[in-house]
Amino acid sequence: MSRGLFATAVALFAVAALAPLLVMVGRIEGADLVRIVEPRVHALFLRTLALGLGAAGLALVLGVPYGYAVARTDLPLARWLRTLGVVPLLLPPLFLAMTWTVLVDWTGLLASVWVLGLSGFPLVAIFTARAAERVDQRLVDAARLAGGVRAALRVDAALIAPPALAGAALAFVFAVNDFAVPNYVSFVGPKFNVYADDIFASWNQAAMPGLAVAKSLPLLALNLAALVPALALRKAGAFASLGSGFREPGRWRLGVARWPAFVFVLAVLAAGALVPIGRLVYETGGGPRHFTDVRVAEVLGLASAAPLAEGRTQGPAAPDGAWAPPEELPSRSFGERVAAAPALLTDFASSARAAFRTGFDRARDDILRSYRHALGAAVVAVLVGLVLGHGIERLRRRSLGKGLELLVLLPLAAPATLFGIGAIVLWARPETQGLYQGPYMPTLLFGGRLLPFAVLILSGAVASLDRNLEHAAAVAGIGPVRRLFTVVAPLVLGSIAGAFALVFAFAMRELDSAILVPAANRTAIVRVFNGVHFGRDDFVAALALVLVLSVLLPGLLWSAFAKKPMQVLP
Repeated sequence: MSRGLFATAVALFAVAALAPLLVMVGRIEGADLVRIVEPRVHALFLRTLALGLGAAGLALVLGVPYGYAVARTDLPLARWLRTLGVVPLLLPPLFLAMTWTVLVDWTGLLASVWVLGLSGFPLVAIFTARAAERVDQRLVDAARLAGGVRAALRVDAALIAPPALAGAALAFVFAVNDFAVPNYVSFVGPKFNVYADDIFASWNQAAMPGLAVAKSLPLLALNLAALVPALALRKAGAFASLGSGFREPGRWRLGVARWPAFVFVLAVLAAGALVPIGRLVYETGGGPRHFTDVRVAEVLGLASAAPLAEGRTQGPAAPDGAWAPPEELPSRSFGERVAAAPALLTDFASSARAAFRTGFDRARDDILRSYRHALGAAVVAVLVGLVLGHGIERLRRRSLGKGLELLVLLPLAAPATLFGIGAIVLWARPETQGLYQGPYMPTLLFGGRLLPFAVLILSGAVASLDRNLEHAAAVAGIGPVRRLFTVVAPLVLGSIAGAFALVFAFAMRELDSAILVPAANRTAIVRVFNGVHFGRDDFVAALALVLVLSVLLPGLLWSAFAKKPMQVLP
């Protein structure tokens, strides 16, 4: 390992990822610490804890059977369903909230748990699927001989449980740190305060950074309590080192349960990805306006269509020229809807084209900025993450590697709102004003915030490599830097691609810190956030669809042209 390269990577990590958090510690005053023991804060903590546990529990209930079914059963289209199962994780949770709160009459805790549980279930599914593939077939055969199918499934469950719980712990952290979903749920229904929202209010409304940091401390402790065990769990069970003579496990034949299992997996995928994307498509074309009884009546030329279309009708007892309260339009039959369908679909397509034109006209620069910031953050995160991930696993003093791994967790454990506040405090000063207001500030912000994902993914990939490969390269005279990029990097290329795609996707959808830092305000996700709060026109849904495609693009390109599978497993 090159000491100079490693020291440079550590320095970059310290400046980009740790400094925004450490600089906030000095802002805490005694009065701020006193306020975090107030009854209101206790209630806030319990509400946030309920949100995290509910979302993690839902992610576990959906993710374990989903991951096991696509990895170890003869489920139809298992390979495709496994790949598509990552999509809900990459979609901005705000988009799920935008769509599901329209479709169901849920508010508050229930709506937030549903949305964030759907968003987090792929974490559990990914861990479960990978662990299920690492169960030695010899263990399954021995258990089956001793106790039948149930005994074999118990062996699977025991080895899959630790990684699955690690995925649930990550889903928990994602849920309790999310600001956008509870904020939007409160916007469309009764107020639902959680820690991340209150931290934002302490800074944005009360202008009290010390109080914002103080309120973050219980949440930070809660996140670390989930993340530290998750680090151990991710390498336990089926993720422990494989024994010699390992045999890949076979797939269970589901028999009569094959199609019910397929329906379950498809329903989970639909809830997390297909329904939200479909609803955005529907809104882009003005579906709520076009596919109504009033519009069907207009298309079919019914006599009462025109006044009803304006939301009013002339009552029989009303004086001439006066409008009485609107009468309810009879529900149109299926045959009438079919007859009106061509005209309705034409209107829908025309509205969709207009929405995309408007979206691009208004947000073209925001979209390009989002691409630039996300690409920059992904490149920085992968380069620094490869060096740090390799160092964590290859440092001669193992305790140093463990210590560095714990430090990497801090930006992940801190709420994104607090990270954004820290970036403002750190960089909004005269000597760094050029950087703070410049075009590279969002890249630094997103890269520092998301760097832990790249480090964890790549350290896990390096841990699975045989050290002897690097020793042989060293004996051949290959230097440490060249070994890292010509020996190690090609062997973990799938994980490098996964880290890049994940950081890129999360940077494209990063909202919680972006809404605080002025240089990051002019991005596509911030425009969507403002749009759903101030009008929700068709072009907002069109812009959301552009973001969805942008987030999925790296994975789609890799799947289409690369030979190695992409690994997004931390």
